[in-house]
Amino acid sequence: MNHRVALFAYAAPAVPLAFLGLPLYVYLPAHYAALPGIGLAAVGGVLLLARLIDLVTDPLVGLLSDRLRPHLRPQWLMLPGGALMVGGAWWLFQPPPGAGSLYLFAWLGATYLGWTLLAIPYYALGAELGARDGTPNGQTGVAVWREAGMIAGTLAALLAPLAVVSGDTLSASALTLLWLAPAALVLVLLVPVGRAYGVSSAPTGGLRTMWRNTGQAARALLGIHLLNALAGGTAATLFALYTGEVIGLDQRAGGLLLLLYFVCGLLVLPLWTALVRRIGLVRTWRAAMLLAATGFLPAALLGSGDWLGFAIVCIVTGATLGADIALPAAIQARIVTAESRRLVRPRGGALFGLWGMAGKLSLALAAGIALPLLAVLSMPATGLAERDVIPWLYAALPALIKLCAVLLLQRSLLWHSPLANLDRPVLEITDEPQDLVPEGAAVGVPAGTRRL
Repeated sequence: MNHRVALFAYAAPAVPLAFLGLPLYVYLPAHYAALPGIGLAAVGGVLLLARLIDLVTDPLVGLLSDRLRPHLRPQWLMLPGGALMVGGAWWLFQPPPGAGSLYLFAWLGATYLGWTLLAIPYYALGAELGARDGTPNGQTGVAVWREAGMIAGTLAALLAPLAVVSGDTLSASALTLLWLAPAALVLVLLVPVGRAYGVSSAPTGGLRTMWRNTGQAARALLGIHLLNALAGGTAATLFALYTGEVIGLDQRAGGLLLLLYFVCGLLVLPLWTALVRRIGLVRTWRAAMLLAATGFLPAALLGSGDWLGFAIVCIVTGATLGADIALPAAIQARIVTAESRRLVRPRGGALFGLWGMAGKLSLALAAGIALPLLAVLSMPATGLAERDVIPWLYAALPALIKLCAVLLLQRSLLWHSPLANLDRPVLEITDEPQDLVPEGAAVGVPAGTRRL
């Protein structure tokens, strides 16, 4: 199969994966809170409990994915995951009038589990596809195509309510997902895979062994990824408050600015890919985080009616979106390749399971930090109103967190490793910075090799 066709087929499942997020996190809570059998407090409690359980399933599914990999293609685990995700969302988004907390918890749990069963093998498949490419930029290309699919799915979720006549956005989302997911899963079956990284044995041990086998570079990247995702989650948590209370926009106008944000992310992706070829993955990622941090700051100075100024903020920060998500995932995929060959075991499920857990934890922390901080800073004793505090929280808090992530990146093993320079593929990091294990070298851990 032509490599570009394979990339297109691989990117297809990213669309339904991303599409699910907006109705799940934006429309669903208000819909269930309005039902007679369940109130807002109960909805919040169920959402929190389901998210905590979902947090634990990522590494478990990652471990399962790696254990099954010598016997099954990743797509065969994605298929039941996709079916469970679509089935769960179908019932979740169309509750009967008498639905209560148990109904919400059961179908929310099924949807979350299906999403995880689909997403973890999907990311691991991407790492294999990038390794098969045989070029230094193979993982970057895979990550960029996947991120383009993610942005397309988010755009579809933003546009779907515009086509709804009855006003039932959740039902429309369920129907759209029913069309998107099966088509995407059929396409991903066409993606060619071989024996993962040339290894045929399954990993042994449990979660503790999985973490012990995780090298220094993977652990460093995990922490930086958590911080970077926390910055994005903080901005997302405060977005509606900022556009409504500070700029004075209604929900529809705020949605249009959000649409502008994601469109810019999609359009600028090729430019970031070109920059990767010149300065490498790690340095390009740093540039994207620095630009995003700078882009947020003007939002602190805007006020009522300054929609044009905020549109510029959305354009600048949106332009960094693709790079800020795709590039760390590409670095992670290169580490997956290195660790799989070093340990002679599949590692894609394990590392992307930890990756998913960190991302979900960051979303929970974002709401747990930003909203209580807003409440404390706008208490009567401070003399500040929410309208005064929100601009500085929305602008400064994500920028500060991103700058911390940049500092950690520059002090980490990643910054001085061959991962920062894409002159040629890297499988291991040795004590000598320039000493790379060449493609096709004998598998194993040579003397003097540091673990990634």
